[in-house]
Amino acid sequence: MHAVLSYTFIQIPFNYFISQLLGIAVVGIYFYNLIKILDLDTVIKTYLKFAFVVVIIGYVLFFIGYNPFSHFDGDPRLMSILKEPAHYVVVIIPACYYFLKNKNYLKFFITFISILISTSSLGIIGCSLMFVLPYLNLKKILVFLALLPVFFFLFVQTYNNFEPFKLRVDDTYESLKSIKSGKFKEETNWSSYALISNLYVLNKNISDHPLGSGIGSHFYMYNVTYSKSMRAPQYLIDQDLDKSNAPDANSLFTRMTSELGIFGIAMIFFGIYYMRYTFTSNSLLFSQGIAIYLILKLIRDGHYFPPEFYFFIWIMFFEIKRFKSLPSKN
Repeated sequence: MHAVLSYTFIQIPFNYFISQLLGIAVVGIYFYNLIKILDLDTVIKTYLKFAFVVVIIGYVLFFIGYNPFSHFDGDPRLMSILKEPAHYVVVIIPACYYFLKNKNYLKFFITFISILISTSSLGIIGCSLMFVLPYLNLKKILVFLALLPVFFFLFVQTYNNFEPFKLRVDDTYESLKSIKSGKFKEETNWSSYALISNLYVLNKNISDHPLGSGIGSHFYMYNVTYSKSMRAPQYLIDQDLDKSNAPDANSLFTRMTSELGIFGIAMIFFGIYYMRYTFTSNSLLFSQGIAIYLILKLIRDGHYFPPEFYFFIWIMFFEIKRFKSLPSKN
C-alpha cells in the first residue's frame, strides 16, 4: 500500500515496484520453504563446508592472479568466485565468526586471513565486529562515551602533527560536502563517489518525501530526478560508471531510508533490536554471525534479494524459534 500510494503521488512507473516485489516474493518464499523442510543443523553444516571451499578457491585464484568473475578486469584482490571483495566478505563472514566461536581455530585463521587479504574496508569492519559485538553491553557503551573526550584529543593531536592523516581527513571532509551540493571533484575515487552520490540522493529524496518514495524507487529518483543536479567526475562518465551503484543505492540503509522514509528507519532499528537477542545465548552462534552479515549489508549492498540474504534471514528466524521452544535456555 505504501508503494502504491507513493508511486501514484510521485508518478513513478510501477515496473520498478513490481520487479522488486516479485524478486522478494520468489526468493524469500523459496528459501523459507527450503529451510523449513530441511534439517536446520544440516543446512548450517552444509553452508560451512561450502563457505570454506569458497575460501580455498579464493586463495588459489589469488595466488595465480586470476579472477574470472571479477566485476573489473584485472582486479588482483582476493574475491574467490564472487564479483568483488565486498561480496566475498559478506558471504563468508558468518562462517568465519562461527569457526571462531566454536574454537575451530585453523579454519578461522584461514578464513580470517582471506578477508584481510581481500583488502575490503567492509572486511575490516566485519572482522572488528566479530570481536566487539559479543562483548558489547550498556556498561561498556557508557565507558566508551566517557572516553570520547580522550579520543577527540588524540584525534586533534594526530590531525595537527601527522600530515598524511591530515590530508586524508581533509579529503574526506571535502568529499562529504558533496552530500549537500552533488558536485564532485575530478579526483574523487569511484568507491567514494558510489557512496556519497547515493547519500546525496537520499538527502534530497528524504527532504522531498519524508515518508519515502516507495520500495524499488531509489534508482528512478536517482536516474530521472536528482542526477540532473549532480556533477560526476568526468572519468566516471567516460567509463559509464557514474550511475553504476544507483540501482541498489550502494547500501541497504541508504536504500531503505530513501524508499521507505521514517518507516525504513523504524524497520532498521527494530531489526537491530531483534538481532540483539541472538547474543543472549551460545546456542545462537550462527545467528550471531548472521547479525554481523546484516550489519555489513546495511553498510554496503542494497539489493533486496541476493540469494544469501533470505538464506541467512530464514536460518536466523528458525534458529531463534527453535531456541525459544527449548524447555530450558542456556
